[in-house]
Amino acid sequence: MASTHHIEPTGRRDRVVQRASWIPALGPGMVLGAVATLGVVVALFMSWRTTDVHPSGVPFAFLFDNGTTAHDPSILLALIPFAVVLGVGTVMPGASAARIIGGLGVLAVVTLFAIQLNQQLDKLPGANLGDVLETGFYVAAISGFVGLVSGFLPSGWARRTETASRVDLGSDLYDEPRI
Repeated sequence: MASTHHIEPTGRRDRVVQRASWIPALGPGMVLGAVATLGVVVALFMSWRTTDVHPSGVPFAFLFDNGTTAHDPSILLALIPFAVVLGVGTVMPGASAARIIGGLGVLAVVTLFAIQLNQQLDKLPGANLGDVLETGFYVAAISGFVGLVSGFLPSGWARRTETASRVDLGSDLYDEPRI
């Protein structure tokens, strides 16, 4: 009985080769992450409290103890790393968790600052928290919130797959990739 089995030469077979890569595209998460990062960086140079108090003049210990006598390090010790995490989460594909962490960190610093400042002001009659906060505080708070929200939105990075339709196993030549 004759065999009907077809034998193909081993040197020439069609193969499908796929290569995946990430390409940047503007998405809402990426845009809001960049806005949040820029906002936090700008807030670092703005006054947070009346009498021209900048974050570099607020001791880190103040976030936990409003009666601290410490002067160094400042709350920049927390704000700068959170700004970096926001920035990294903006430019890296699939790093929306970094934007969430950066936004939550900035919000934590802003919240602790407001709580401690309010506790200090409670000792003064007629003093109100809203009266002593300056623009830098609000810019940081809004930027932290925007950074948090950006972590839940698509970043815009797209996965591109290149496919080569035929690979000649007998030589080093490949067909042009199709996208």
